[in-house]
This record gives sequence, structure tokens and C-alpha cells, in this order.
Amino acid sequence: MSRAPLLAPPRVPLVHRPSFVTTARWGIVLGAVAVLELCARTGLIEPLIMPAPSAMLLRLVEVVRGDEFIGDLATTVAAVLAAFGIGATGGLLIGILFWRLPFVGATFEPYLVSLYSMPTLVFYPILLAVLGLGPAPIIAIATTMALIPVALNTMVGLNSISPTLPKLARSLNCSRRQLYLKVLAPAATPLIVPGLVLGFIYAMIGVIAMEFILASEGLGFRIGYTYRAFDMQDMYAYILVVLVIAVAANVLLNSIERRVRKDMG
Repeated sequence: MSRAPLLAPPRVPLVHRPSFVTTARWGIVLGAVAVLELCARTGLIEPLIMPAPSAMLLRLVEVVRGDEFIGDLATTVAAVLAAFGIGATGGLLIGILFWRLPFVGATFEPYLVSLYSMPTLVFYPILLAVLGLGPAPIIAIATTMALIPVALNTMVGLNSISPTLPKLARSLNCSRRQLYLKVLAPAATPLIVPGLVLGFIYAMIGVIAMEFILASEGLGFRIGYTYRAFDMQDMYAYILVVLVIAVAANVLLNSIERRVRKDMG
């Protein structure tokens, strides 16, 4: 009796292997840093325009150790979390409302989409006059920026659910709470989670951008302050801090999104 030939596992193309992609990404980053270092050291780039990356890193270590940095970081993080928390809660509720009341959703969705495409920073003079100085106008604008993608994705996610699922839940005598938590929420999660990810990113962008022009403390304020003082090393050190926080947050949120999609798949 002859054995069936063993089939070899399919070969994954080199460009699709995670290790190759990661190596390529790091190669691009390190190559760009090396080019900037060379240009700064040879005088192709003026130090007043951009110091050498090695000088930025050395100054970054000194900045992070200071008490001033801790206060700025705490201010920015608190504002981002407040804006995201309010925006995510409001966005989820608005998305559910638009789904439950299609007439309301069809009426107000164009306004949300228009506001989404509009730079909300232009409203800061109005909010400044109404709310005054302090974190309130910053959080208000960042909340608006976070709320819109959450609301739109929630509405789209709920509208994409097959009508047979709620009917099946009712046929099984599920309560309203069970319908929302056990049926609708898991079915809509693959689209709601990307909206929450976008909401957090926009909340961080809104807070840092508003701190740049409106605040008296925070990472965004410190970047603007060092820029106006022509302190290029400190300015780029704070820019690196924001860049590291943004990359870390993006990696964490993308991993959470992939985990959710995997669990829901």
C-alpha cells in the first residue's frame, strides 16, 4: 500500500513575512536618522533649523528628568483622557440614537460628516470667549474631534448588523439588555473599535494642537514656547516625546484592534 505524498506547507513570500516587514521599517527609520545626523554634522542643515539627532536624544534625556516635564506630561495626558472619555461616551450614545431613530440619523448625519471634514480648531476664539482660559476650551475641541468618528462608526457598525440577529434574539426571549450586550455589541464591535481608535488619536491631536496656541502648560505649550524662544534642542526634544507617545499609543491601539477582530472573527 503506497503512502499519499506529504504536501509541503505553502511558502510565504518574503515581502509578506512579519520579520521582513519589521526589519524594513526599522531600516527606513535608522537610515533617515543617519542621513539627518550626517547632514547636521557636515553643515548641510543649520543647527538653528535642526540639530543633530544625537544632540536631540541627549537633550531629551535631560528634559525627561526635569520636574517641568512631569507637570507638562501630566497636564497633556489628563486632557487627552478627559477628551477621549467624554467623546467616546457621547459618540457611542449618538451612534446608538442615530441607529435607533433612522430619521434622526438621516437628518443629522450630514452635519456630523461636514463637521468631521472641517478643522474644528477654528472655533477656539468662540470657545475662548465662552469658556475662558484654562483646560476647558482645549478639552471641548478635542472632545468634538474624538466624538465624531466614534459616532459615525457606531452608527455604521449597528446598521451593518444582519436583521436576522435581533429577530433571533427576540425569538429566544432575550431581554433588551441581553439583546444589546450579547448580540448587537459583539456584532458591531469590529467597526466600533476602529472608531474608538480614531477617536483617541484625534483627541490627542486636538489637545496638543490647542495647547500650542492656547495653554500655559502641557507638551504642546512647551513646544510652542521653546520655538518662540529659539531653543531648538528643547523644541525637538519635546517633539520627540510627542512622537514616541503617538507611536506607542498607535501600536497599542492597533494591537487591541487586531485582538478584537481576531476574537470576533
